[in-house]
Amino acid sequence: MIEKVETVADVLVRASLDKHQSFALIAGAGSGKTSSLVEALERIREREGHWLRQNGQRVACITFTNRAVEVIKARLGFDDLYQVSTLHSFLWGQIGCFQFDIREALRLCRLPMLIAKEQAKDNGGNSRAATEARAKAKRFEQDLEVLDTVEHFEYSDAPVGDYQNGQLAHDDIIEIATYLFEANETFRRITGLRFPYIFVDEAQDTFEGIVAGLNLVCAAEGLPIIGYFGDPWQQIYDRSAGSFAPPANGITISKTENFRCSESVIRLLNAFRDDVKQYAAGESKGREGSVIFRLVKAEKPEMQRNRYSEEQITRALGKMDAALIDWGWNERDDVIRLFLVRQMIARRMGFSKLNRLFNGPYASSRTEDAFEAGEHFLLMPLTTTIYPLVAAHKTEDSRQIIDLLRRDSPAFAVDGMNATKTLKAMIDTSRSLVGQLDMRWTSGTVKDVLQFCVDKQIIRASEKLREHLERVPRTEEYDESIHSLDKGDWLADAFFSMDTTEIPPYTSFISKNTAYSTQHGVKGEEYPKVMVVYDDIEANWSNYSFCKILTPETAGEPTDGQRARSRKLAYVSFSRALEDLRVLFFTPDPEAARQELIAKKLLEPDQIELA
Repeated sequence: MIEKVETVADVLVRASLDKHQSFALIAGAGSGKTSSLVEALERIREREGHWLRQNGQRVACITFTNRAVEVIKARLGFDDLYQVSTLHSFLWGQIGCFQFDIREALRLCRLPMLIAKEQAKDNGGNSRAATEARAKAKRFEQDLEVLDTVEHFEYSDAPVGDYQNGQLAHDDIIEIATYLFEANETFRRITGLRFPYIFVDEAQDTFEGIVAGLNLVCAAEGLPIIGYFGDPWQQIYDRSAGSFAPPANGITISKTENFRCSESVIRLLNAFRDDVKQYAAGESKGREGSVIFRLVKAEKPEMQRNRYSEEQITRALGKMDAALIDWGWNERDDVIRLFLVRQMIARRMGFSKLNRLFNGPYASSRTEDAFEAGEHFLLMPLTTTIYPLVAAHKTEDSRQIIDLLRRDSPAFAVDGMNATKTLKAMIDTSRSLVGQLDMRWTSGTVKDVLQFCVDKQIIRASEKLREHLERVPRTEEYDESIHSLDKGDWLADAFFSMDTTEIPPYTSFISKNTAYSTQHGVKGEEYPKVMVVYDDIEANWSNYSFCKILTPETAGEPTDGQRARSRKLAYVSFSRALEDLRVLFFTPDPEAARQELIAKKLLEPDQIELA
């Protein structure tokens, strides 16, 4: 918990608010950025809240996730003076009533951009990629032709826009808003009148065009003002701004305290990063902690496309287990293990097929996000009700079975088919029913299990789940150019044909009943002890190379993209550690890497182990 301490940066932010001056707060990891944000919002309420309410105006606070929205709302006492929302929600709230201008943005900007993107992929040949690109370009051209016939546009949060039916996708909102901010003075003026103060949390993850647009809204002296809160070194998502700055009349403020990390972790962060030098503050001050890198020789990949064989993967994971034992961390429950990508965790925990399916060709970006969050409609009945029932049956926990059924089962609801039964009869019925479920769980497919639970009213099935269970399975070969809007059918059919063996480990992962996470997935989190695994071969992501950013003389120079992405993700990973950090680093030459880490003053000799 970051203690509340007023810092020099907080004083400067308060002075900017009092002068109606825009600003950007650059706040390193663990600096208490959210506390600074909330205090700034409270300052506006204290000084100008009454006046703003009288004028029907609100203070906008844009943040990156729904979780962050709820945290900030709670800390502000759920005061409706503030409009706290995600970026897409905020933008749609502004552009939704500009229906004519949405059509113009689609006509002059968004659809031509999509057409050009597909045409660039088309080399005139008959390859699958070229054929699909031509088909998509033609579909967008048709959308453009009928645009005037569309009566109304809505934000559907879909992965792909259905423009002929007025449905705008996730990315459309960003592009349309960017266009309106740049081209429509009336739109900018109305936004500024609605929100004299606009704060952007996690500003590094906001899109570049949106940052430019908000700066145009707040370009003049006085209100409205824009306040950015973020850290360019914690920008780990593609297409976001990374660096950000206020309008020309604003100021940039640095916050250099670190209330989270131990002294040894902060020394590593300062050696790794040269633009902001942090110092330990609050409870972190005087807490030494520790940082150790273990360097392991990476094997030469035996498989095609520079991939490890299954035997090599097993050996690599064995080295991770050995390191944990040597450090005394193998049976601790306060250790988080961070991998670059979820596929490594899925393989380790035992849900790799499930992971490949929900991140494969049948999956939209929305599907991928829902899978990682544990919120996909195909999976939720299994993870929240069915598997817990099976687990309770195996441990003969009758009370847990009854509690789950009363909570989730229409058949056991107060007005369900079993409502008039005595408690003993209800227990007997539940035991028999869940015993039958367990048999199907053990020997049947996912579809067998789901169909049984729908038929017996064990779960409240969504309409989409029922539709997939009732329809005839797809037999034609999936073609992206033809079936992209229906890819969910192929996803559901493939999922239905699986057995249930990967559901338990996946349930543990999404319930966070596991010590594993992705490096992207822990942004904003903190843990007493952090283990980071860097293995460029296993990760197989050409976008990243930790060997090259940490030891370029040993492993070779990274590309510009690798350097920018890898150093930021490494910074985020390192800075999760409250006390102790361990890095298992697979490298082609451990001894050379050791010498280089010492020469660069990233680590002291006693912080490096060779294995």
